[in-house]
Amino acid sequence: MPDRFERLNVAGMTCGSCVAKIEHALEGPSGVEHVHVDLQQGTVMVSGGAALSRHDLEDAIRSAGFAVDGTPSTKDAETKVEASSFTPLFVAVSLIGLGSLASGGAHGFMAKFMGGFFLVFGGLKLLDLGGFASAYAKYDLLAAKLPAYGWVYPFVEVSLGLAYLATPEWTGLHAITFLLMTFSALGVIRALRRGEQLTCACMGTAFNLPMTTVTIVEDLGMAAMAGAMLVQLSM
Repeated sequence: MPDRFERLNVAGMTCGSCVAKIEHALEGPSGVEHVHVDLQQGTVMVSGGAALSRHDLEDAIRSAGFAVDGTPSTKDAETKVEASSFTPLFVAVSLIGLGSLASGGAHGFMAKFMGGFFLVFGGLKLLDLGGFASAYAKYDLLAAKLPAYGWVYPFVEVSLGLAYLATPEWTGLHAITFLLMTFSALGVIRALRRGEQLTCACMGTAFNLPMTTVTIVEDLGMAAMAGAMLVQLSM
């Protein structure tokens, strides 16, 4: 994972050619590993090693004919995100967990928890389907190639939620969930390794959750539970 991140506000970017010029200009400064240019926001995110210098980055961008505005502070790769940012997520997961405690046994708990999880989180995504699809396409491997997948995914989650509550003994359900959540985690891992600062779309657009390792834990946690249930049913 990169050691340093720099976010620069750049004025004058208007098209793909501008993006190409900036990316080319930033090939020069030492320490640069990844460059992400956001035309809509007018920002350039650069991640790299300890040798990364904000001054060198600004000079390179100016040499390409663009103005650098503001002086955002350097962010370490281990930047601590305010815990309050995750309050909606923690509250939702806690309530779902408490509601599943009376299910009896590990298998019953996991089935009810996963059913509630997919229904709540899938439902939140449906509140702003277009916004979710747009945000999801920025880091999911399939949605980035096939935008229509982002429009379908919330319905998949809701369907999984209903299935977990109605037919938790179906082994195919757990296999599908295991593959789906593992694949979802791959996109998050790639985005974090690139140093991209994105909004996590796990709760739709209703809450502004930052993309962090918490998202990976969420995806892999669901995959682990699906895998555990699959093993239990096969024994």
